[in-house]
Amino acid sequence: MKTIDEDIKSGNYKQIYLLYGTEDYLKRQYRDKLKAGLTQAGEDSPMGGMLSGGGDMNFNRFEGKDINPREVIDLAETLPFFAERRVILIENSGFFKSSCEELAEYLGEPAPSAFFFFVEEE
Repeated sequence: MKTIDEDIKSGNYKQIYLLYGTEDYLKRQYRDKLKAGLTQAGEDSPMGGMLSGGGDMNFNRFEGKDINPREVIDLAETLPFFAERRVILIENSGFFKSSCEELAEYLGEPAPSAFFFFVEEE
């Protein structure tokens, strides 16, 4: 959690985060912090805050066991709209327990503009 706080403070984000465990409150808190940090339009962005809510155009959320990994990968390969990042949140997918080879292989070298964060029970 300390690493996430430091990344948010510095604005230097990793492309992949995994939040897991039984502390639902902490997972939600850090999920929301990461979303806010990753999707906010920076002062030096090309649009400079001209698009209100512009961060949400490049934010996608998937939840549940029926997530199609190919759809997630295709979305990650799509360039963000007037932003530096495309942010993808995946919750309670079970990918880490059941092993999703296609997504695991992609995450080895994701698109430079794609940022993922996973929130899982296990």
